[in-house]
Amino acid sequence: MPQEAITVKYNIFSPSLKAPLRLALISDLHERRADDILELLNKAAPDAIFIAGDTLERYDREDNRPDLRKKYNPVSAAIHTAVYYLNHFFLNIFAGNNLPDTDNAYRFLSGAARLAPVFMSLGNHEERLLAQDHEFLEREGITLLDNSDCLAEIKGETLRIGGLSSVPDEEWLERFSEKEGFKLLLSHHPEKYETLLRDKPIDLILSGHNHGGQIRLFGRGLVSSGLRLFPRYDRGLFDGRLVVSAGCSNTAPFPRFGNPREVVIIETV
Repeated sequence: MPQEAITVKYNIFSPSLKAPLRLALISDLHERRADDILELLNKAAPDAIFIAGDTLERYDREDNRPDLRKKYNPVSAAIHTAVYYLNHFFLNIFAGNNLPDTDNAYRFLSGAARLAPVFMSLGNHEERLLAQDHEFLEREGITLLDNSDCLAEIKGETLRIGGLSSVPDEEWLERFSEKEGFKLLLSHHPEKYETLLRDKPIDLILSGHNHGGQIRLFGRGLVSSGLRLFPRYDRGLFDGRLVVSAGCSNTAPFPRFGNPREVVIIETV
């Protein structure tokens, strides 16, 4: 059974906003059941919901494994493929009947869209969305941001919202960062903060990916999604503008420890 979910709250200050906003961050659903996450969202009553990647499981269609060829050298690809199969072996032991199912993701997204406007970006598990996914998102009124941005009015405030995908378009990112107004960026990978985002004039960056480090010891996550020990950006608020969610599902081979699934609520002041 998945560990009980909690609500985590952060406050951020922005002189670009006149009215306070309540924003929800969801990440790493991985097509698991999420009725409890929806219930927490309903209680929080956010003005908008932001989904920072890995909602769906959309791998290479040929073999249903992550497409590693264009991202890693052969040795690294072999290691990650072995870890992938190890994950699935243990998931069948620990996950019980809560295995990935597209209907779970669709049901969650439909419910979220009834609560507040939803903006969604893509993670490393969403390399190739299907035509049915695009049709579903359009039908539900969910804004998909795949290396793209939009203007949205939320509670009388105008926000420029962008989504940086796992394969980033740096030219688009540069154009986005130069636009005026309050800029909010969905970026599934928090490590991009170090390599691409730290020096960009972006007001708020929302991430996930590392699942809180899966196991937390002395307030620190043990391992990143890329199998690095003690990742810096595991969960929490960094530099007053990078918010990293611990995620909404259990997907690693071993259960979480000291690391509940979470709905993140961000209050602007």
